[in-house]
Amino acid sequence: MPKDEEFTHESLQDVESVVKYLKAICDGFENGLMIFGKTTDQVMLQPQGLLKLNLEVKRKKNRSKLTVKVTWTEGKSRESDTPEMLIIRNRKKK
Repeated sequence: MPKDEEFTHESLQDVESVVKYLKAICDGFENGLMIFGKTTDQVMLQPQGLLKLNLEVKRKKNRSKLTVKVTWTEGKSRESDTPEMLIIRNRKKK
């Protein structure tokens, strides 16, 4: 049984830097391997099978928040709940 591990990170970044981090995470999902951490403390994740995706979007006055949560069980496949179709759109800035 794998040991419990945890890594958290919070920082102030510009949009371009956030995009680079998100692309690296997307690459990790595509390749089946992600490593998060700092030089001495790292957590390796191997996403596979069915993944549960949870998105939460909030806007209050001038503050916006996007929370993305992806969970899965390692070593087990999970029966699919029939999900509703998710729509995510974007527009280029003018």
